[in-house]
Parts: sequence; structure tokens; C-alpha cells
Amino acid sequence: MAALKTERGRHVARGVFLAGFSATFLFCGYEFIRSPAESIFMAHFSAADKPYALSVVPFFMAAMIYLYGRSLSAFGGSRTMVGSMLVSAAGLVGLYFAVGLLGKPAAFLLYVFKESYVVIISEQYWSFINSVLRDEEGKVFNGPVAGLGALGSLLGGFFLSRYVAGFGTEAFILFSAVMFFPAAVLIRGAYAQAGEPQPSREEAGGRLGHVHLSILKQNRTVLFIALVIFSAQVVATMLDMRFSLLVQDALPDKDLRTAYLGSFWMWVNGFSFAMQFIMAPLLLRWVPTRGIQAAIPAVHIAACALLLVAPSLALAAGAFLLFKGMDYSIFRASKETLYIPFSYDTRYRAKQVADAFTYRFSKGFTSMVLSAVKASGGMPGGAYAAAALLFAAAWLGLSFPMTAKRETAAA
Repeated sequence: MAALKTERGRHVARGVFLAGFSATFLFCGYEFIRSPAESIFMAHFSAADKPYALSVVPFFMAAMIYLYGRSLSAFGGSRTMVGSMLVSAAGLVGLYFAVGLLGKPAAFLLYVFKESYVVIISEQYWSFINSVLRDEEGKVFNGPVAGLGALGSLLGGFFLSRYVAGFGTEAFILFSAVMFFPAAVLIRGAYAQAGEPQPSREEAGGRLGHVHLSILKQNRTVLFIALVIFSAQVVATMLDMRFSLLVQDALPDKDLRTAYLGSFWMWVNGFSFAMQFIMAPLLLRWVPTRGIQAAIPAVHIAACALLLVAPSLALAAGAFLLFKGMDYSIFRASKETLYIPFSYDTRYRAKQVADAFTYRFSKGFTSMVLSAVKASGGMPGGAYAAAALLFAAAWLGLSFPMTAKRETAAA
């Protein structure tokens, strides 16, 4: 790219790839906590109790996003991101000891924390990247940079599945906390290279709101991003629940279940890694954003229909793998280019609501509905795939107004 030949381009490229390597450590650490938190939760509760924990997540995240907004107003993006990492590391260390001392309540809180911290921090990476890249640069860099995060997930899943039997499930909570420290050092370096994105005079210090929710009313693209994410995460939650119930039935032993889940997520991240480094740059360069965003839910409609017709653990794992692999790669890389033209508050504040909060709110809302259904007599297994199919169709419809501004600009 011509931009890389300029002084600005070289600094930005170094900054963006340092952010990508930082994400390698963050997501390696997330793999160290994702499956152990699930397995520890199932040791104290059952997979059918997950909706109760997920219904708490939106409230926990709302508080965290508000504190994030206050920190952003006071300290800026770089120091807020490093602070988020260090606070999360301290939280995991505390939860490690709490699980041993308190048991059931600590297992519940660990699950809630695991669901919350990673989306808030991961959106901060994209806030930075979307602020320093130009539109055409985003189409080139987004896939490979996201791929570095997937590399961390792939490595984390590999080490977890290989060594959990020796170290034990709980030890990986501490290993997860350790990964925040190299991640924090690298993201500081990324900001030093590319520069600290600055808000406009009107936005400085959170003058328009520490969260600036009014952007969702003013910006139709961001509003439809939130609606797409809501629909997509209903699909994810339904596939997750179906998969979890089948895993629990097939693997009652905690460590064997942790190893299976670690191996499963390793395959998810391997697929995502390949998509990010091979397919994403090609698709972003040659296929319109609308085409990518519409094709993804169409694929999930087919997968959900197959799972509905022929339910099995293998098909549930395949449908869930397909969703997560595409969500982490081409869906994310394509969606993020929509944010590049917008304001600082849109990229740093409203994005946390539209992406991070909606991501977990959808799972929490869906879980509350599932909890109510369970209380009234339970939900047949096939209903999970049917609901996923319905919301994948809604997602397909919403993808068109979400990309309308991009299509108009391209024309």
C-alpha cells in the first residue's frame, strides 16, 4: 500500500500490529479462562442453569461500561485500556482464591466475570484501530490483525487441552491473569507508535456524555449494528445452549469436559485464524460489505436448519464452531470498517454500547426468556435450533439497512 511508504503509514502499521500482538496475549488468556469457567460452573450447577448467570451479565456490564466511560473522559484511551487489563487481572486472581474458599457463589461470579471483561477490552482494541486506520487501510489490515488475536486463542486452546489434566482446571485462572501483563505492555507500545486518538473539542472530557447513548438515535448505521449484534447473539446463545446440554450429557467428568471444550475452542480458533489471514483480506478487498454481511447469516440459516432436522453433538458442535469462527473473523473484520468514518465518541463510547453491551445483553435477555421457559416446564431440544433459525433470518434482513450508508458511499 502507498500509505505504508509515508512516515505516518509506517508508524500506524507498527502500532496496529503491536495492538494485534497484544490481542494475541489477551485472547490466549481468555482461552485459559473460558473453558475452565464453564467447567467450574457446571461442577457446581448444571448447563441448564447457565441462563440464570447470563441474565446477570448485562447488569454487570452496564456498570463496567459506565466506569470505562468515566475513565476514558478522565485519562484517555491508552491509560484506560491498560487500567482495564490490570483491574481484570486483579479480579481473576481474587476469583481464583474465592473459588477455593466459597465454592458455588464464586463459581457463579467467575462465569459472569468471564462473560463480561473480554468484550469490553476487545472493543477497545477496535476503537484504537478504527481511529488510526483509514478506510482502505482497514480493508487490508483488519483481517490479519484480528488473526493475531485468533492466534492467541488457538495457542491458549492448545495449551489448555494439553496441560489441564496436569495442572488442574482452577490453575488456569491464574495463568489467564498473567497474560494481561504482556498485553498491557504491547498496547502501550501501539499507542506510542500510532498516537493517542483525540476527541473533538465538543467531545473532550465526556462533555456529551460519558457513554453518549444519543449516538444510537442519531446514527442509523450504529443503531442497526446494535440490532444485528442482538439478533446474531440470540443465534449464538441458542447454539451454545444446545451444544452445552449435549456436552454435559456426553462428558460428565469435569477434567475430560474441560479438555474437550479446550480442544473444541482450539478448532474454532484454527478455523477463525485461517479465515482472518486468508479469506478476510480477499473478501474485504473484492466483495462489497453488504455482500459479506448478508452472506454470513445465510450460512447460519443453512446450519441451523440442518441441526433442526438431524440433531447430534457433532452437528451442534459444527454449527456452533461455524458461528464462532465466522463471528471472530470475517464478520468482525467487515463490520469494523463501518466505524472508521465516524467520530471519536462513536468509536470509543457508543461502540461499547452497540457492540459490547448489546453482545452480552442479547445473551442475557435470551437467557432470561429461557429461564422463564424452564420454570414453566422446560424447552425441547429442537426448539433451540428453531429459534436460532428464526433469528438468523432476522439478522439477514437487518444486514441491508446496516450497510445502506456504505453502499450509498460506494455508489
